[in-house]
Amino acid sequence: MTMMRKHPIVRVLLLASATLLAGVISIAPSHAKTDFGVRGGTYTEGDQPFLGAEALFGVGAENHWFGNPNLEHAFADNGSLTTVSFDFHYDFPTGHAYTIWAGAGPTVIFRDANGPANAHDTNPGMNLVFGIGAKKGDVRPYGQMKVVVADVSEAVLGIGARF
Repeated sequence: MTMMRKHPIVRVLLLASATLLAGVISIAPSHAKTDFGVRGGTYTEGDQPFLGAEALFGVGAENHWFGNPNLEHAFADNGSLTTVSFDFHYDFPTGHAYTIWAGAGPTVIFRDANGPANAHDTNPGMNLVFGIGAKKGDVRPYGQMKVVVADVSEAVLGIGARF
């Protein structure tokens, strides 16, 4: 909570993201389904394992565009990294039981460093995502690669499941 008091821009970005999410959900057709998921993997810079959660909902009637707000928390020996993102991606038609997607979206990156300086840093960034996953079933596994473009850019490899 103290980070939000120190960084009013974080409060504004989180409020704007919540407002955008509420707006997109409210204009989505009433038959639209929102899926939830969990994911894990690694931030390759410094081999930081992460855990995350997400929502996934269709945007438009074609079932090719999706909104994917998500939260990830990476664990490191020298601190932690948390990202709050709102990605959008396009599912390419494959004609198979799986789909391939690519997309992008804004992210807010919170870094907490342990040590004498005990530095806290908040930065905006952009995600570039590419993934492959199952299209049907109660539990749909997937794999995704993400490049976070920010002050400190890095690649993220993850696997997850959507419900």
